[in-house]
Amino acid sequence: MGIPQKAKASSFTQGSRRRILVIDDDANIRDVLSQGLSSMGHDVAVAGCGDEGLNLFLKSSFDLVLTDLDMPGMDGWNLAFRIKEKSHNTPVVLITGKGRKAVLEKVKDSSVDFVLFKPFRLEDIQKMVQSMLDARSSECVTRAPTKETHISAPTVTEKT
Repeated sequence: MGIPQKAKASSFTQGSRRRILVIDDDANIRDVLSQGLSSMGHDVAVAGCGDEGLNLFLKSSFDLVLTDLDMPGMDGWNLAFRIKEKSHNTPVVLITGKGRKAVLEKVKDSSVDFVLFKPFRLEDIQKMVQSMLDARSSECVTRAPTKETHISAPTVTEKT
């Protein structure tokens, strides 16, 4: 799963360099996300499980966290909660292959800001990351009302 040349030349590489933490127990997913986000001009750190990801998060500052839902040890729900305890303004994106209905019901009462359903496209990642980072930048001015929106329905769902 390499990064398409089209993605490397994307307009999403514009803007300031941000730090993004990717947490997934699947090395292929970690690599694709890391390479794709790096090609957008971001600094990317990776972790293979929730505990490792939380430790990295506590030792450094990140603008965005992408985490898998199902991982050995700490799952994505608990990781999102722990991250928000330390930094409530850091957006947390949950990546999952689980059923849409069950996940969307649970996300309403969770610390997760955005859900990305597998399979996803690199373009979905680029749009979602840019949207989340733009929203974080504008949060200093105002906070959007809570609702679900779709960037690339039915693949990507945002809870703002």
